[in-house]
Amino acid sequence: MTYFDSVIGQDTNKSTLIELVHKQVLPHSILFYGEAGLGKLDMAIGLASLLIGRQVFSPHGGKEYLAHIDTIRSEQGESDKKIQAEGLSMYVDQHEAFWLRPVKTMLKVEQWYTLLQTYLTVTSESPRVVIIEDFQTANAVMANAMLKTIEEPPDNVYFIIITNTIHTVLPTIISRCMALPFTAVSDDIIRDTLKKEGITGDIEQAIISGHGNPALVRQLAIEGQLKMLSLAVDIMDALSFESRYFTLISLWTESLSRDDMIEVLHWIRVLARDMLALRYGATRDTWQCPLHHDTLLTMLPVWRTKTLDYLMKQSLQAEKALKLYVKTSLVIDGLIIAVHRALQEDTD
Repeated sequence: MTYFDSVIGQDTNKSTLIELVHKQVLPHSILFYGEAGLGKLDMAIGLASLLIGRQVFSPHGGKEYLAHIDTIRSEQGESDKKIQAEGLSMYVDQHEAFWLRPVKTMLKVEQWYTLLQTYLTVTSESPRVVIIEDFQTANAVMANAMLKTIEEPPDNVYFIIITNTIHTVLPTIISRCMALPFTAVSDDIIRDTLKKEGITGDIEQAIISGHGNPALVRQLAIEGQLKMLSLAVDIMDALSFESRYFTLISLWTESLSRDDMIEVLHWIRVLARDMLALRYGATRDTWQCPLHHDTLLTMLPVWRTKTLDYLMKQSLQAEKALKLYVKTSLVIDGLIIAVHRALQEDTD
């Protein structure tokens, strides 16, 4: 057993980090980047554990540790509603490991100042590790405050920054970190891992739709669907056939987080590509969402090739706007109106 057992694949990154720690030459600031579900948080917890010399938080995304904290908060009188809606500003494991997560939807500069003033002003001869999760949610004030710290890090303190979107990270932060990309995992590794976990769902179909993302493949194999993919199908269906398309899509998306909406836009592009593949007679092994084949066939007559191409381009523009923190409702409303207008022009 090792601290990295919960990380599926990413063997090059594991080997690199372990070697640097053993040689005592690990940089004090490390940046993990890549899409959600590729094991960045598990790798960060594993690296923190290796540096400190014991398991910190808990493996598998810290689920057991977070559940324990929620139980303590409940016993102290906090309401279940508040516990579900708000995490703590910081999670601390024996004053050696610190875990900053977005409060509601954003990393805030107050979290960083609390870390510095309460914990890191005291020197320590033993390693301490700070994990900053979902750094893409940090605003400019938080990012600049963190930059000042990692430029001159406290002794024996390591910072592990996790982001799903590296292009949103300040270049000055990237230049001061060892950046490690997290990439798609091979089908064979995912298949073997899920079988060892005892998952009995349709792993082969899940692998086809999961595109090398272990978390997506696991969810699809267990649940039979991906929530954001299913929503993308519903949106496409509403645009195709519903007279109340605008109201329906607005209701479905109004409570989504920015990251969830970005995922929906990704799946909309995937569905559009599958529809194009169907139109031109591509074989089943080239489809990316084979479980939705029948639904896509039903919608296909409504969508001309140029409209599907327009949809993909507009969804990319919408995703860029979301990553620039344009208001989510404005981005989605604009996309819905533009695409439906294109559909109407096709049928006129």
